[in-house]
Amino acid sequence: MAHWDSNPIYFEGGETGILLLHGFTGSPDCMGYVAEAMAKAKFTVCAPLLAGHGTHYSHLENTHWQDWYQSAERAFLDLRSRCKKIMVAGLSMGGLLAIHLGHQYPKAVTALGLMATPVFLDGFLVRSVFPTIWKTPLRHLYRYQNKYILSINDPKARKRYQTYEKIPVKSVASLLDFQKIARAELKHIYQPTIVIHSLHDETVSYGNLDYIKAVVASDEVKTLSLKKSNHIITVDYEKDEVAKALIKFFKKYRK
Repeated sequence: MAHWDSNPIYFEGGETGILLLHGFTGSPDCMGYVAEAMAKAKFTVCAPLLAGHGTHYSHLENTHWQDWYQSAERAFLDLRSRCKKIMVAGLSMGGLLAIHLGHQYPKAVTALGLMATPVFLDGFLVRSVFPTIWKTPLRHLYRYQNKYILSINDPKARKRYQTYEKIPVKSVASLLDFQKIARAELKHIYQPTIVIHSLHDETVSYGNLDYIKAVVASDEVKTLSLKKSNHIITVDYEKDEVAKALIKFFKKYRK
């Protein structure tokens, strides 16, 4: 793997802060374009590095969802100390963290942005192969799974995207545990929410958008369906559309 740029992103802006949360095996770098656009729109923006990420996949193996959440929560509390209002937007697993933050801090989180969020996963590996491994002694022999889905359609963005080339099976088990928690919490999410997903997401099926829209308790749920992108929508062909939609939605709740 090429050298990681795994530094957290921070832009000082207005009195409204936006917390941007990257996905499983990713880094804050995938939020760079969206973060810059939000900073130009006079938001204060923070994209932290989650525990176990941005180094080596063996480090991810030694963390659990609680560690990822603690990273997000620390950044959230720091942002709250600087800003009057906080919005939270997450990509993929970062969307699960956004849901959990919204549930834990119902009054402090003003609005949510859920991008390609996996409230359920329906791939063969996740549903059938991985559970067979982590629930048996095979987990000691088969610790890592090579990535086989590219997740990004834009070849230039795919080339520079930073992610682990292998996935710790143990970490997937923790992710699925967290998924169940976030899925249950959707029924208690009342913040205005925007859900963005690509029709051609090969990692997290588009049906997640419909599920979130149907289950979330919020009175205002806006959706945006993308047609050219794959899973990592913050860097793919329609990243500008993603950034503009989030900014437009969050601006309504800045005052």
